[in-house]
Amino acid sequence: MAITILKYIGEAKTERDLASIAQGERDIAVQAVREGYIVMSPTIRGFGETRTEEDIRDGRVSSCRLQLMHGLLVGRTPIGERVWDMSRLIDWAIDNLPIDKERIAITGNSGGGTVSLFAAACDERISVAVPSCYFCTFEGSIGTIRHCDCNYVPGILRLAEMYEVAGLIAPRPLCVIAGVEDKIFPIEHVREAYKNLSEIYEVAGVSERCELYIGPEGHRYYKAGSWPFIRKWFSKA
Repeated sequence: MAITILKYIGEAKTERDLASIAQGERDIAVQAVREGYIVMSPTIRGFGETRTEEDIRDGRVSSCRLQLMHGLLVGRTPIGERVWDMSRLIDWAIDNLPIDKERIAITGNSGGGTVSLFAAACDERISVAVPSCYFCTFEGSIGTIRHCDCNYVPGILRLAEMYEVAGLIAPRPLCVIAGVEDKIFPIEHVREAYKNLSEIYEVAGVSERCELYIGPEGHRYYKAGSWPFIRKWFSKA
């Protein structure tokens, strides 16, 4: 598995990994277990063991570009494939684990935040969504700043800005987490996107179910923005 995935389950191979986990609160799966939840922390396509043999050999973190290029040949994207994977994991969990189908949350950071937002927008079984360090405007992030290839969906701006995609999650609870110093999802564009998102939730009559949490640092996870929010809405389920 890739180092980035191991961090989510709290496993460190080096002292540097250990420091990264502690400083960025990246052991999300461990945090969830401590909250008392059954947890699935999958390796998303293009990472870990799903990288190409060449990328594994050369120590590259991901194979996202090749995944995008191959997907485009058949009209698919990494985001679409990863959302499909999340839905199939939920299918499996409902059939095989002692879970409450009314209390399914999704959260993740960066690429995990991308999957969290799009999966919740597409799969209504996800009852609470907390994407971290991803929510912004497409124009102000992936439209103007160099990003991983897996972020792009051809033609999406003809259909919606990111806050409109996120608006599909309404009326379900959604907390978007941002880092005030995040250089690749600039905070001014996050605030702009959240203003529009909050208006969608207001029109839906559930403005209290939409929140923005801004952490004091950069592109990392902020558990103070996630677990209290999830706990709050699970208690109302």
